[in-house]
Formats: sequence, structure tokens, C-alpha cells
Amino acid sequence: MKKNHSLMIFLLFLGYVIVYIDKTVMGFALLPIEKEFGVSTQQLGYITGIFFLSYSLFQIPAGWLNDRIGFRTMLVASLCLLGGFALCFGVLGLSFGMLIVFRFLSGIGHSGYPCSCAKAVVTNFSIEKRTFAQSILLSSAGLAMTIGPMVAVSALTHIGWRGSFAGLGLLACAVAIVIFMLVQKPPVAAKKASTVSYRTLLKNPTVVLLFVSIFCINIPSYGLMAWLPKFLVQQRHMPLETSGLVIAAGGLGIWISSLGTGWLVGKYFQGREPLVIVACAIASALCIFTIYHMASPIAASVFLFLGQVFLMGSFVTAFTLPMKRLPVETMGAAIGLINTGGTLGGFVSPIVMGYLIGISQDYYTTFIFLSLSMICAALAVIPLMAKKTALNTVTE
Repeated sequence: MKKNHSLMIFLLFLGYVIVYIDKTVMGFALLPIEKEFGVSTQQLGYITGIFFLSYSLFQIPAGWLNDRIGFRTMLVASLCLLGGFALCFGVLGLSFGMLIVFRFLSGIGHSGYPCSCAKAVVTNFSIEKRTFAQSILLSSAGLAMTIGPMVAVSALTHIGWRGSFAGLGLLACAVAIVIFMLVQKPPVAAKKASTVSYRTLLKNPTVVLLFVSIFCINIPSYGLMAWLPKFLVQQRHMPLETSGLVIAAGGLGIWISSLGTGWLVGKYFQGREPLVIVACAIASALCIFTIYHMASPIAASVFLFLGQVFLMGSFVTAFTLPMKRLPVETMGAAIGLINTGGTLGGFVSPIVMGYLIGISQDYYTTFIFLSLSMICAALAVIPLMAKKTALNTVTE
């Protein structure tokens, strides 16, 4: 990588870490929020789910803006918005209603970051290097979930959940300023007579099938992030510190898988990406279901680690596939559209899990729900294996 490209990837990676830490800390913050406001499991699900609702609603507008005003402007705006509203969540979230409002607004800020990073990658890297470059950025989820639980437990203990979100908000704004100062503004591309419309993208099987697959993958991804700390503490009776270490093991799996998948797919599975998605999704489903039956922290850590390795393998491969099959000029819109599926999965998952836990007073049905979602993610991409050549292009 060129020096300026390496700096850009590092700064975007740093921003991604903050984005994922925000989501990770929320899973632990649900415990003190539940005590402070006396809310039910269903209401806790709404706090997490409402964030992904706004995230989903603004994915497509964010992708549209990204193609028109440039990825640097959108990166800075996204980090400033999510940082500002994280600060408000901690400082001004004095009622359950205000928590819902600020979490909804925070989702708007998050919505512009993934598609902006994807646009930065396809603008600055050749096709054969894009999977690895994007996998570095996505590996930030692993770092956030490795250090995030330990940071969250320490922060919640010493400064409380309010101070944790306030500090995170200030940090996001600081990174936004650094990106504005050090990341070069992309060159203005010559405008084409016509561009691919969202209606055209919605007719493209690659876009539609990846939308469905990533929707299903993110159900367990964000479901585990939101509810696993509560499950380990309340149902498996682990101390908060121990539950943090278990979650960190899953984060380590995400980190390793993100980098490893990018290298393996780029070197050995070019053109066979759907096969990788199917195999990883099925393996992840089996590991996730097994977590419920593991009573010891070590056993739970092992299967969470393996489950996240395979889950992230399927996600990275699915998320980077459009970069190889769709035109650069439509990348912001396409990634925004596909990632909407992922954020909708994040909206559905915590609410459905909260409902299942509330009616059964147990987590067994939720683990079945998460495992079946990964099976559906595998089924969704099977047509991409059968008709690879016909699905490679966007037609108008």
C-alpha cells in the first residue's frame, strides 16, 4: 500500500473501532439502564432496536450522498453525528423516552460510515487489493469486541454508563477532526450522462441476494452483541468481569477472521466467494446453537470464538463481493442498499430476542432463532453459485 493509503486505512480503521465499541458498550450498559429505569426486557430491546431502525432508514440516503459529495465529507459528518448523539445519550438521557430518541439519532450518524469506507476503498485500491483493504477495516469489529468488553466493564464500574457514552462521543468527534485534516479529498470525477438508479440495483440479483444474506447474518451478529452479556450474567450466573472476557474471546475470533478471510478469499477463492459464505454460515449456526449448552466460561468462550470466526468469514466475503461485481460509480449506493439489509437485521434481532425472552423467561428459543438465521443466510446466496456469470453486471 502507498503511504497515504496506509494512513487513510489506519484512520478509517480507528473510526470503525469507535463505531463498533459504541454498539458493544450498549450490550453491557443495558444492565445498569434496566436497574435505573426499571424497564422490561421488551423495552430494553427497543433501545437497541431503534438504533438499527434509523441506521436502516438512512443507509440509502447516506449512500446517495456519498456518491455525490465524496467519502471524506461523509466520514467526518457521520463521526460527528454519532459522537454528538452518544454524548447526548449519556448526559441528557434522563428518561426512557429520551434514551430512545438519542439512540435513534445516533443511528443516523452510523448510517454513513460503512458506505463511505467502502467508497474510499474502491476509489483508492485495485480490484485484487480491495477485499484485503476492506477486511482490515471490518476487522475493527474484532478489536472493538476484544477490548470493548474490558473497557466497558471498567468504564461502567468507574464512571457509569453515562460517563462511558459521553467519553465515547467526545472521542468520535476528535477522530472526525483528524480524518478531516489528514485524509485527502477525493478527486472530482467527470459526471456521466446517466447513473444506475436504485430501481436498477433492486433488479440486480447480486444486490438483492446479498441484501437478504447480510440481513440474516447480522441477526446473530447484533443479537449476540446486545443480549449475550445479559445471558451470561443472569442465566449462567457469571460475574460481569467474566462475561466481559467471554465476549472478548468472540471479538478475538472476529478480528482473526476478518483479516484471515480477506487474505484467503483474495488468494484462493476468487470467483468462489458464495461457496465461502455458505460454508461459513452453516458452521457458525452450529457453533452459536452450542453456546447455549455451555455452562463454563471456557467452553462458552471457545464456541463463541469459533462461531464469530465463521460468522465474520461469511460477512466479510458477502460485504466485499459487490466491490468485485459492481461498477465503481455505483458503489456508495450499492453498499448503502446492501448494508441496509444488515442494519435491518440489527433492528429486528434485539426486539425479537427481547420478546422471546420475555414470553419464555429463557434464552433457548433465541439461540434457535439466531442459528436458523445463519442457515437462511447460506440459502440466500446459493443462486449466486449457480449463475455466477449472469449476475456479475448491473444492467440498465
